[in-house]
Amino acid sequence: MPSPPASRALEFLLSDPLHTQRVVPDPLPRPASGSVLLRVERFVLTSNNLTYARFGRQLGYWAPFPARAPEWGRVPAWGAARIVDGDPALAAPGELFTGFLPMATHVLVRAEPRPDGLRATAPERADMHPLYRDLTRIDDSVGDAELAVTAGVAPTAAHLADDLGERSPAQVVFSSATSRTALTTAVVLREAGTRIIGLTAAERTGIAARTGVFDVVLPYDDIADLPAVADTVYVDIAGNPAVTAAVHRTLGSALVRSVGVGVTHTATPSGPATPPGPPVERFNVGARRIEVAARIGEPEMEARERAARGSLAAWAAEHLGVERTTGLDQARSVWQRIERGDADPLTAAIIVPA
Repeated sequence: MPSPPASRALEFLLSDPLHTQRVVPDPLPRPASGSVLLRVERFVLTSNNLTYARFGRQLGYWAPFPARAPEWGRVPAWGAARIVDGDPALAAPGELFTGFLPMATHVLVRAEPRPDGLRATAPERADMHPLYRDLTRIDDSVGDAELAVTAGVAPTAAHLADDLGERSPAQVVFSSATSRTALTTAVVLREAGTRIIGLTAAERTGIAARTGVFDVVLPYDDIADLPAVADTVYVDIAGNPAVTAAVHRTLGSALVRSVGVGVTHTATPSGPATPPGPPVERFNVGARRIEVAARIGEPEMEARERAARGSLAAWAAEHLGVERTTGLDQARSVWQRIERGDADPLTAAIIVPA
């Protein structure tokens, strides 16, 4: 039998993951019963991956794809991978899946079958929500732009928009307006007729306006100009305490909810730990999916996610460009560009690892 293909992986120094990376050989054994070997065809790099790296220990993002050396880790990414070999009861060679993957050329996955794909069963992933364990079968018609807004992002957009819309807010304010999470959630919210305001860096206000998803775009320096409309919800994706405090102060009693989602600002800004106004809630899409599935059933939950994917694919086709980079060594420069804030938020960074 032919030997397993040579594999390589991108690793991050745990003590300095944003700035120190390396590419290492990653020899993999042949898949045994109950496992499959996949070739990673492409994955998406966004500011979300920086969040995975910054908070890997606290949030468990170093766990699913452990590195061989204890001082290094592997940051997960959302992407697409194709079956090379493995248990035929799980999948056939050539089948394509999307899901949570390592930044590597190949990945060996212990799994069990699901109606639309596979679920990883390795012990290091046992405590993760199904969203981060599932590989969903797709076909080759899924292009790069669609992958960039549907793999991993669509469930967040669908469930965050649903959560925000439950109380019919008069307006929703997003920080980090040009982040993928803000843009995709705003796409879904707009379909419900919600008024949406985006906050971003001054140099990105024009980009945010071109996305077509915000009614108003303001730079962070103009937070004082936020309209204090009653029943406003704030969604913090920047993770900047000073910005959150300024939004709370400006909106005052008009602010009814404050929801923390991400940390796209890589610096460690200062600001009050407890801003005035409503307490900051933390949104976790994995926990939300479980709660929604228990309440309305998995088929209805999945129907909502499919609807969101359709809306996002249509938006991406009109607004999102694609930049493909081939090779894990070259992926490091893309990572560094995102870390510096130099990446174009309307261009999807697709990495082809081989």
